[in-house]
This record gives sequence, structure tokens and C-alpha cells, in this order.
Amino acid sequence: MKRILTAILALLMLCTPFVLASCGEETQSEAEKAPAEESKDEALVPSLGKTDKYSGKTLRILTTGENWTFGKEPLGATETNSEPVNNACYERFVQLENAYGITVATEFTVEGSDFTAEVRNDRIAGTVDYDVVCNGLQWMSPLATEGYFLDYLSIGDSHLDLNASWWDAACQEDMTIAGRLFFATGDIILMDDEYTYAVFYNKDLADENNIEDLSRAALENKWTLDLMYETALTVSAPDGDGIMDVTTDDTWGLVGWMYDIYNLIVCCDAPIVDKNEQGIPAFAVTNERNIRAFEKANEMFSDKTVTARVEDFYAWNSPDAGNVHAQFYNGKAMFVVDTIHAVNSDDLREADFRYGILPMPKYDETQETYRTPVNPYSFFVLSIMDTCTDTDFVTFALEAMAYLGEKQVTPEYYDRTLKYKRFPDDTDSSEVLDIIFSNRLVDIAIAYNWDDCTFYYQNAIWSGNDIVSYMESRRGAFEAAMQQTLDGFADTLE
Repeated sequence: MKRILTAILALLMLCTPFVLASCGEETQSEAEKAPAEESKDEALVPSLGKTDKYSGKTLRILTTGENWTFGKEPLGATETNSEPVNNACYERFVQLENAYGITVATEFTVEGSDFTAEVRNDRIAGTVDYDVVCNGLQWMSPLATEGYFLDYLSIGDSHLDLNASWWDAACQEDMTIAGRLFFATGDIILMDDEYTYAVFYNKDLADENNIEDLSRAALENKWTLDLMYETALTVSAPDGDGIMDVTTDDTWGLVGWMYDIYNLIVCCDAPIVDKNEQGIPAFAVTNERNIRAFEKANEMFSDKTVTARVEDFYAWNSPDAGNVHAQFYNGKAMFVVDTIHAVNSDDLREADFRYGILPMPKYDETQETYRTPVNPYSFFVLSIMDTCTDTDFVTFALEAMAYLGEKQVTPEYYDRTLKYKRFPDDTDSSEVLDIIFSNRLVDIAIAYNWDDCTFYYQNAIWSGNDIVSYMESRRGAFEAAMQQTLDGFADTLE
């Protein structure tokens, strides 16, 4: 029945440009809906009004990830198919052209190519033929440092309302340095959502071990690192030989990469930098809270009777490294820290067990809110090239795409695909997902990867030094790298 309903929904979407805009209002009666004749006089995007000023113009975008799940559709859907999210994205392009005469031309770089180098080479050679670039933060940040992007907050004729609900205002605030913003994200794309972290857990193992309802614990603000560790200890069990490994029937409490230690720390509201009142970042890893968060997270993550770390069994790039995470997807681990992308992958869609989703855990119950880290390599953001000669048009087109994204693309992706299709029997998942996405934290230090700080915590563990000594040994190099970025912005700083 679900498949039939999905097919009908996709067919209706092809028949009228207004179905997607109202698809989230399933309880609305026909009498409450505005007559079609009246809607003709309404602007497609109310804040932008009705205009033919941009008729015939094309927004040119360079991006990547054409073959990634939901990587192509938001910026490059060229036809309809059986996927409702794709069709919602395609319909957005149709509406833009019908209402404003605007078309969007998106070029996808070759998978595996060096995106940063390609943009840099185009800029140096004077062959840039795109207005906007879109990729993961760590691919984009060097270009911002080198002055290739416009500051969103200084565009005089901008139509962007970055505080509107269709833009991620919280992430924009995190990515602002000294009053300058070079990256934006929100409902205009989906790769920011796809590469937001969460904790997935095995409901069958929880039931077998009489574990409390973890989703309910999360909603009651009781989901903490201590509870995660306690649960992992309860579930972990060797298969009888007394040796925990990842190729037999041992059951693990947690599986992951060494990098996940950072994720477990930042979710304690302990990013690598703090920002002062002027928006200038300051080294924060030796702050008391960061140290305590490291100690608590590392206790669980270094317990080899509980946690299977990839690097304890294989080189990070070994073809067999996947055996570690496979323990979870094969039903032999309680927890895995992964991005939302996992729920749209075959690993979970074909899993032979009941799974649930949780926010990243708090440090303790006194922490005000959950905090959600993002994958800096694949958390997509958009930047406007400094070569752009028509910011009036480009910002108009981006604002329209973001607005329509909230109205018709996000409902298909978030409400139907994530909440309805991926967690059909999980009554709490909808609220948990709202918590995850409403509390994202973009650690600007990780975005720019100053002094390779992405790997500070795991390097501290490998070094054998105490955490304070290791971090203090990196302070000078970190601050020098950060200052180099700020110096790169010097011509725009007040």
C-alpha cells in the first residue's frame, strides 16, 4: 500500500505544480484550500514578489557528488523518475522557469577529482564559468582563505534572508568569522542533512538485554555518555573464546573510527574553539569542559572489551576495514556513530534487525541541549565566487531555490523519506530527528582544519601523552594556522 501511495503521489506531482507545496497539509480539507484561480495572482516566492527581470538568465553551479544518494537531485535533477525526492527537486526547477524565467545549469566534477584544485586552477586561469560552488566544508575552506568567495554579509544588492527558516541560521552563525560569512546551507540542498551525525542502535539487542527505552530517554534529556557506556557494557559479550574480534560472533557495545572520539567530545558542547564577542576563534581544547569531555568519552572509546575501533584491527584505508562497522549492520553491535546518510544506504535498509536513532549523547543531564556534529568533508555548503558579476540575480535565484526547497523538497526528503519510510515502526524517531537537526554545531576549527586539528584527539591517544600536554604542544601551530586564515580575510575585515 505504501508503494502504491508513493506512486500516486509522484504522478500527482507531475500533473500540477501545486501538489508538492501542499503535500505536508494532508489533513487540510478541500474547502480550506485556496481556489486555483486565486493562486494565479500569488508570487511563487512571496518575499521576492512577481518579476520578469531575470527572465532568460541562468544560475551556474559547480558541485560534486553526482552519484551520491541525494547528491545530484537538489541541484541537478533534469527529469522525473520513480523517486519522489528527485521529482520534487525537478518540479522546483520547472516552477523557477515558469514563474521567473530562470534556469539552473549545474556541472558535476568527476568523482575522485580534486575539487579545490579545479576551482583554484579555473580562478587563476580566468576560466571560471560558474557563479556558485557547492561542496563539503573542508574542500571549500582553503578557497575562502584565498579570497575566492564573496562575503554573504557584505553583498549590497543581496536578496538572501539568511535568518529565514529555509536557511540554517545556526550553522551560518557557527561559520561566521569576525563578522564575515563565506558559506551558507539550508533547504536549498540535502547533503548538509545527509552528513549530520547521529547514533544508531540495535533495538533487538536492547530488548534481549532488558535495556530501557533509549529513544524515550533521549526525549526526556537523559541520554548521556554515561548511559551510552553503561548500555554498551551490558550488551558486550565475547562468543566464548574470551577474545573480542570483528570476524566472529562477538557482540560489541560500540563500533567506530578513532575520529569518532572527536564526535563524542563535541556533542558535549565542547568544540575545538570558542569565539569571542568579535567572532574571533580562540583555542579551547585545554578548557576544563573539553578535558573532562575527553576523559569521559575516551574511557568508553578505549575500552577494548566494549568498543571495536577500526584502527585497532586494520589500517584506516585497508579494504577489510569495513569489517568493523559491519558488526553493527550485521546485528552484532549495539551502537554505531554514523551520519544520517547511513539510514538511506543499503546497509540499514537491508538490515535484518530493528534499529533506532538517537542524538549524540550529552555530557550529563545538566547540559542544556544536545549538540550534533557534522562531517566536515561531506557537509555541503554553498559559496558565491568572487568573479560573480551579477549578485542581484544570483542571490535572487538562490533565495527562491531555498524557499521552494523548504516548501516542497524538504517535506519529501525529511517528512516522508526519513521519518515515514526509514523509521516506519519507530514512534519516537520523528521527535529524535527534530532534536538532531535543530542542534547542529559546525566547529569552525574543523571546517578550516587548522594544523590538521581534525585528528588532534586521536593523535593524543596514539601519542601516549596526557591530553593537556599534547594539546599545549599543538597550540602554537594551531594559532599560527588560524591566524593565516584571518590574514587571508584581512582585506575584508574592518
